[in-house]
Amino acid sequence: MVRRLTALPMFLALFASSSATAEEWSRARISRLPDSAFAGVEISADGRKARHLPHHDETGAVDPAHLRAARARLGQVKWLDPANDSAARRHLERHLLERGGRRAQR
Repeated sequence: MVRRLTALPMFLALFASSSATAEEWSRARISRLPDSAFAGVEISADGRKARHLPHHDETGAVDPAHLRAARARLGQVKWLDPANDSAARRHLERHLLERGGRRAQR
């Protein structure tokens, strides 16, 4: 019993310091990301770019915590073209499946 109790704090310390917890990305960092870091990029009628759901870092690698956040926020995005919702959803689900996850049930 004593061994289990001493192992628990070590496990919790390792878990808390793992990449499972996301560091928040600043607006400046997000603005420097390439368009390919986002699940969807739209151009408005006046020519402004709207980039939605960042989940790749500067190197192009998928950030697991930001992938989870992007999937959770899909329903909050105000798409200029509603068809982009399903394209972004498929994009994020491909990453999830590549990482061994399961497709979300609708």
